[in-house]
Amino acid sequence: MMTIRLHVINRVTPRRNLRTPPMRTINIHAAAWIGEGSTHVVLHNLSTLSSNNITSTAISLLSDVPPIRRKRRAVTILLLMTFIVAVGVVTRVYLFFVGMRGGGLVNGDIQMLNHDDLQKNETSSSFWGAWRKKKDATLPEYVLAKADSYGFFNAIHDDTWIDMKQETRTIIDLQGGVMLRTSYLLSEGGANIDSSVWWNDNWKINFTCQNKASIGGKLWLCDPGRILSFAEEKAEPNTNKWRKKSKNQQSECLIYISGGNEVEVANQFLDYSVAKMAELHSGGDSSPLPCEVHIFTPHLQEISGLKKLINKVGKSDQREGLFFHQWGFRPSNKPSMGLAADSTVKTLADTVAELQHSGRISVLSLDCEACEWDIFRDILNLEEPIQQLNMQMHGTPYMANELFLAMQEAGYVIFHREAEINGGGEVYDYSWLKLSPSYFVPHNV
Repeated sequence: MMTIRLHVINRVTPRRNLRTPPMRTINIHAAAWIGEGSTHVVLHNLSTLSSNNITSTAISLLSDVPPIRRKRRAVTILLLMTFIVAVGVVTRVYLFFVGMRGGGLVNGDIQMLNHDDLQKNETSSSFWGAWRKKKDATLPEYVLAKADSYGFFNAIHDDTWIDMKQETRTIIDLQGGVMLRTSYLLSEGGANIDSSVWWNDNWKINFTCQNKASIGGKLWLCDPGRILSFAEEKAEPNTNKWRKKSKNQQSECLIYISGGNEVEVANQFLDYSVAKMAELHSGGDSSPLPCEVHIFTPHLQEISGLKKLINKVGKSDQREGLFFHQWGFRPSNKPSMGLAADSTVKTLADTVAELQHSGRISVLSLDCEACEWDIFRDILNLEEPIQQLNMQMHGTPYMANELFLAMQEAGYVIFHREAEINGGGEVYDYSWLKLSPSYFVPHNV
């Protein structure tokens, strides 16, 4: 046991009629021991020093510390400070990675893709991005987008989503006035009018899609990475996603393509899917492609070198997830589309029923040379809606507004539109995304 003498110096001016000694000495007994390289002193009962009248305290140990131990004490303090700094650096690095959100910015901000480089920009399915999105979807401030998109968007902050809803509402309101002013440009025969004027003014993009990207320069998709991960989520109750699907298991994501350089588009989408699955499940077992691509064309024999790739059941021997069907689509109100053999075309409803694909079509891409003005009704009349639609629009028939209004009333928003280079100002590619009716209802703050 050793004794420490505390000299407490009081510099406070004493009040009137009060006496305060300028210095008082307190003797405190402390347990002390000497270890290898340092001296440790444990003080007890120092609470008496916490007085408002004490402004400075001098503590002097009555025992001298040898110089060699002072040096070791300094080294110990230096090592401790180094450890604290290292912990701080590691913590900052950890928080940086936890705060990452692939394909977007933190706090729900939206990042628009550079459409010229899909693979470079499509990073939303990295490990941290996927983990962050799944985590964010469970937080209270990330529920609106998920609810309004049938679960598709799971990482957009509620505040951002409310702003997006208001933007869509504003554009829709403006379109109503434009439609009335330009309706005279639509004629029964579609002749003697300037189509480019109507297209320039009408039916603009009314939804800013996160991670919008082009596949094969033709198929525009809203967040193709999310299409794949969403398909895996829907398949989870039926299978272990880390194992290959059984032969009889149905895919929860189907991509229908008819027209528009369909083979190249299909191959590029499957290439993208393979790369994305490898990124999502790096280090794990080989995972199946969550989406199947189905090509519909009545002129299969005219596609050079394609027929030899198709076996009797219509599946490509060369690619996993690629299927061919030797017919095209026709509107239900036009039995033959002017073709001699009715077997070369079928309605969309008949196709879905025959292939047992109801409720599993994620994307429909259609380029049928003006049949879109009739077939859109069949699309909207399906028992289960299609998540994303891509259609090439030709001309300006008198029912042009009817198509866009019907799509809007069915809950589809426009996330992409682009004029064909050689379309003479009257051929446009449009892409729609299906949202819940609640998206179009003003949010009550």
